[in-house]
Amino acid sequence: MGVPLVLVPPSPHNPLLLQFRGLGKKLVGIYPNLKYDLRNASIEIPDETFATASFFSALIWAVGFSLFVRFATSMRDMEPSLQLLLPVASFLPVFFFFFFFHLSYPKLIAKNVSDRIDRDLTYAARDMLVQVSSGIPLYNVFKNIAESDYGPVSAQFRIVRDDIRGGMPVIKALEALSLRTQSKFLKKTCWQLITALRSGANLTTTLHGIVALLVDYQFSVIKSYNAELNFIVLIYLLISAVLPTIGVTVLVIFSLFGILGITPELFATIVLASFVLQSIIIGYVKAKRPNM
Repeated sequence: MGVPLVLVPPSPHNPLLLQFRGLGKKLVGIYPNLKYDLRNASIEIPDETFATASFFSALIWAVGFSLFVRFATSMRDMEPSLQLLLPVASFLPVFFFFFFFHLSYPKLIAKNVSDRIDRDLTYAARDMLVQVSSGIPLYNVFKNIAESDYGPVSAQFRIVRDDIRGGMPVIKALEALSLRTQSKFLKKTCWQLITALRSGANLTTTLHGIVALLVDYQFSVIKSYNAELNFIVLIYLLISAVLPTIGVTVLVIFSLFGILGITPELFATIVLASFVLQSIIIGYVKAKRPNM
């Protein structure tokens, strides 16, 4: 499957990755949770294969960036030693950045799946509460949730439905779901249902508590996001307006004394850096925005 920004396809049949399988096993030791992150993100790739692909992809990114820096410095009137030092100095930071970014990508995907489950679980739990309160048998409730449009929650309950239909007890099917899912709230929901079934407690009361817990969690997420957004807006204003303006002003003042001259290339670099940082902040805000 294609993974964004990974320039080497992480396929088990890639001949390059097969030759360096030993390297991948050593790299997995640096990030031992990679196997579980890939499984939670539903990425069907061996962990050593993904680690090797991440290594070579980061290597390509680092070499490409170093060549770009070498070309950029050659266009300026710099000392030869400095023209050689800057590309070499930029190689390792870029390499490690992309390498660990690639390795953490499955964890980001798994967290995104977990967040989607937590979002849709509130509506699914309310639906289950209404159905149980109406006297519908629990298997039929699971079947209706599986056939509804609750995103990954419905997908998980389709597996539960198929397990029960295949002869697995309801409690065992819920236990399998709690072990399989990445969502901590779906785990709590399963274990509370299991406890209620084993003790013979009222399922309606149990589901009432589950719905209240999920609603309180959503409110807490929204409040936390609002508090964090104020700080992010301040950083965005600093990067987009304050720092570029002050930086250009200082460079103009220094140019009067012959210390640093502001050139069209330097001005374009400041504008480009500000644009990239603004894009990163906007992407971060979009990623952190709770989808309730």
